[in-house]
Amino acid sequence: MPSFPQVLSAALSFGTRFRGPAKPADPVLYSRALILQPFAGLLVGAIAAAPTVYFSSGFRGLQGMILFMSGIYVFLLEWLTRFDNLHAFDAACRMLAGKGVSPEERLGRADQPGSSPCTAILIGLKLLVMYLIFMRTALFGDSLMVALTLVAVPFFGRIAMLFAYPSGNGRERPEVMDALRLLWVILAVALVAVALGMIRTYGGDFFSFRSMKLTMSGFRGRGGDATGFSPFLTVVSLGVQDAVTFLASGFLSVMYWNTEASKKLRVSPPPEFAGAVCETAELAAMIVFLILADDVIF
Repeated sequence: MPSFPQVLSAALSFGTRFRGPAKPADPVLYSRALILQPFAGLLVGAIAAAPTVYFSSGFRGLQGMILFMSGIYVFLLEWLTRFDNLHAFDAACRMLAGKGVSPEERLGRADQPGSSPCTAILIGLKLLVMYLIFMRTALFGDSLMVALTLVAVPFFGRIAMLFAYPSGNGRERPEVMDALRLLWVILAVALVAVALGMIRTYGGDFFSFRSMKLTMSGFRGRGGDATGFSPFLTVVSLGVQDAVTFLASGFLSVMYWNTEASKKLRVSPPPEFAGAVCETAELAAMIVFLILADDVIF
């Protein structure tokens, strides 16, 4: 049985660019390494968020710098994963393109050269949404909340990716056990809820997304709000709602790609579809945060 250091090294070997260049060949090791992909997402998110938050906070209000840092963040998300998920998304789009194409021909497109216009659209949408996010949050200067969001985007993307793999114990091919997937969902909800509670209660200001409900109580004092509960518990309850919303957007991505694979390929989703799920789930998480950020302004 592979040791934890071996599993962690394998997870980083195909989850980031910090270890070996090849994916693990052993299906058991591969399956166990898949479970740590959300951890790899946290690592990627933290590294991509650090320079973005630092420079954007130093040049707050400059639209050119905000646009530049939005591009840097999107680029780092892809570069830190060797563009593997982006290439998988491109291959998945090419497999699904066109009408009246046989499933065999669609599957053969995965290894053919070329690119899909959907890839450019995906990158363009990520840049646009991140630019709008920075523009909204720059009005209030809440760097801690922005940092949490930037770290959470690839984290939720890789949790969604886990659901793109078949269920099982990974003895013959890369699979993921349902119990471990559920554990990551529970952990994600808890982490986001507690992080929001800590940030909103002990750091930053009260003017940030999902905090409008706390504004008046914040002026009354940090010891408690109008409902009689502490600000920490109140924001944690809101954080649970937000985490569930992020996860739901990721599951919609899983459902779309699985449905398309069953309808057009007539097989279980091939490995490329896991990367496609991760990419679209990241975009969905960005859009969800943008919607939540509008609670402040509108």
